[in-house]
Amino acid sequence: MAAGHICPDCGRQTELVKEESYFFRMSKYQDRLIRYIEENPGFIEPATRRNEMLSFLKQGLEDLSISRTTFDWGIRVPNDPKHVIYVWLDALSNYITALGYPQRDRALFEQFWPADVHLVGKDIVRFHTVIWPIMLMALDLPLPKRVFAHGWILVGEGKMSKSKGNVVDPLVLADKYGADALRYFLLREFVFGQDGNYSEDTLVSRINVDLANDFGNLLSRATAMITKFQGGAILSPGEATEFDAELQTLFATVPAEMAAYMEKLEFHNALAAIWKIVAKANKYIDETAPWALNKSEEGKKKLPTALYHMAEALRFATVLLSPFMPDVPAKVWAQMGLTDRRDLQTWDSLRYGALPQGIRIDRGEPIFPRIEFEEEKEAKAAKKEAKAAKKEAKTAEKPAAEAKPLISIDDFAKIDLRVAKVLAAEKVEGADKLLKLRIRIGAEERTLVAGIALHYPPEELPGKSVVVVANLKPAKLRGIESQGMVLAMLR
Repeated sequence: MAAGHICPDCGRQTELVKEESYFFRMSKYQDRLIRYIEENPGFIEPATRRNEMLSFLKQGLEDLSISRTTFDWGIRVPNDPKHVIYVWLDALSNYITALGYPQRDRALFEQFWPADVHLVGKDIVRFHTVIWPIMLMALDLPLPKRVFAHGWILVGEGKMSKSKGNVVDPLVLADKYGADALRYFLLREFVFGQDGNYSEDTLVSRINVDLANDFGNLLSRATAMITKFQGGAILSPGEATEFDAELQTLFATVPAEMAAYMEKLEFHNALAAIWKIVAKANKYIDETAPWALNKSEEGKKKLPTALYHMAEALRFATVLLSPFMPDVPAKVWAQMGLTDRRDLQTWDSLRYGALPQGIRIDRGEPIFPRIEFEEEKEAKAAKKEAKAAKKEAKTAEKPAAEAKPLISIDDFAKIDLRVAKVLAAEKVEGADKLLKLRIRIGAEERTLVAGIALHYPPEELPGKSVVVVANLKPAKLRGIESQGMVLAMLR
């Protein structure tokens, strides 16, 4: 880059500097390094960086200036103290000198070198895949097995950097949302090796959808039902349900799938694999409907099976999540009664049926409560107040003559009020107040949407009786056709 140009990273103007230097003859190793990279495609990852470095090498490699004379901070060159060593020559050598090389006692060096992986930012990949390997070749030492270049976290369209003043403090975010939630977001949202665009809205959405709605909901429902239907004790499975096999297949396959993704540093895919168990377990609860099983003698034979599968799904997911969210497992084990059972918290324990009966649940508070921005809360409150004030003013201003007309007993007789039994209930996605209910009126089953989510948890509704307007014209709410209206809840 010529003098007077603007650096694309820091935004400062470049200067032309001349100085006396010692040089390292890197050009001597150019062809050897090209052959090594081509013969070992996994040496530089991702592939875009490998192709970039091969292209750079094939343009011809210049020798490297390895000393400076225009300043005096740094390590002085032996026998020529007016020179100081180029910082990258010193920095890269630390990988092996910190392990004892080249001293006689090289036990640590023999144990830890060559490194399995160098994890570096994409802006310093050239130092680690050109200069460093050539230094090692010159010393006749083995090269690291892999160099993986990660991308940048972008804010808007630009790189996050101190010089640009657009740094988002991770410590502030960790204090606000929790370190584990922040780790989860960064590893699940971004493809490792590529740039990722950060926004706080996206962070909150991941926490609410994945951690609060999915994982947190599984923990809450599983512990609540085991507490309610089995007095808080995990029992051995009873008769099988028709939904067990798919969940057990995931127990058998997901750990290996996740491990394979971890080896490739595809962390977003590893988490997506774990979420297969989380998502299926939540669906399994709806499919087996423990609240319904508890109402018949035949169902009660299958109830322990359903609850056992829920507990095992929670245990599997928690063990697999531990590398990503190291503080979460202890909170889950406390609620599952597994704090002192280290043998059930390890990778080796991941086999269906390892969870013994007799473990007692100790249900606690949600570990990932749903998040709302203060502005969002204030806006909702203001909207609610404005709506109430408008309604009050409209009622006060309305003349008695404009009041709704009285109806006759014949009009009221047109309303078909029925007592219905709730078969299943679940939250409507994206709506805090709405529940989707599956009800039975006589021999007929139908679906309706009711605005009762703030007052009745969905897991407590199956089996309860409600009064509904049975002949109300169907209407679509949040894309769900509601075939009636709930008027009252019966005890």
